[in-house]
Order: sequence, then structure tokens, then C-alpha cells
Amino acid sequence: MTVSIPEPVVAAPTPTPLPVASPVPRLAPALIGRPGSAQTVYVPCPEFCTDNHSVDRQVAVEDITHGSDMFSVSVPTMAAPDTDHYMLFARVSSDPASEDPRMRAAHVLVGDCSAEDAYLTPGMTDEAAADLIAFAMRMKDLARTARAAHLPAA
Repeated sequence: MTVSIPEPVVAAPTPTPLPVASPVPRLAPALIGRPGSAQTVYVPCPEFCTDNHSVDRQVAVEDITHGSDMFSVSVPTMAAPDTDHYMLFARVSSDPASEDPRMRAAHVLVGDCSAEDAYLTPGMTDEAAADLIAFAMRMKDLARTARAAHLPAA
């Protein structure tokens, strides 16, 4: 009698999702006051926040903002291979003392190292991410075209 042993099924790895922030903040130490007279106080800090408020001294409690870890993508250039020609970064952010309720709520901050950042609602972030995915796929098409048309340097 022949016994067949089935091949093991190997599932494709699934990416680890970012944690979903809890609406219940934790209390975190924060260094507040002027140099030489700063005090440690405890402030509500959202779960997504990775800022170290006990090191980054602020003059007043209302100066504290919250942010997640930042991630970025850079675009090099063959004209200066050791230099990032463009850089784009993003993080979850919140400014609890802002007069604008949209800035008090958790939102996504996107920047490019210029003076102005973009502040996106979660819906805006989803739309921007879809556009960036389409842009990246089009870039891959451009790379294939350039690779196929590669001509030796004159």
C-alpha cells in the first residue's frame, strides 16, 4: 500500500499592519518650563505618540504636540549619487492645543523638508496613498521602457 503525504501549504507572508491607536491616552512625563526651572508634569499622550516629551523641553503644556515614528522615501539622482534629490516623509500627528479641531485630532503629516508640511485627514491619506501607488507603478513602467531602450553612452 502506498501512502501519499500531502505537500505542506505555505502561505505568502502578510505584512505587519501598523497598530491601531487606542482612543484612551496614557499619561506620559513631559519636561515643562524655562531652562533652569523646568518641571516634570504628566500629560495625556495618545498611543501612537513616540515623542519623548521628558527630553524635548517645552515652555508650556500647550506647546506639546504628539507624533508617531516618521518614515520616509528618497529619490536619488545619477548626477549626484550620494545625495537624495527628493525626500518625502510622513507620520501621525496631533496638536492638542491647536485652535483648529482638525489639527487637534490625529491626522497624517506629510512633508518634503521644505518650510510647509501637508496635513491630511485619514480619508485624504487613503486617496494620496492610492495616487502614490499608481505613480510608483508608472515609474516601474518608465524604468522598463528606459531599460529596453538603453543606448550605450556616446
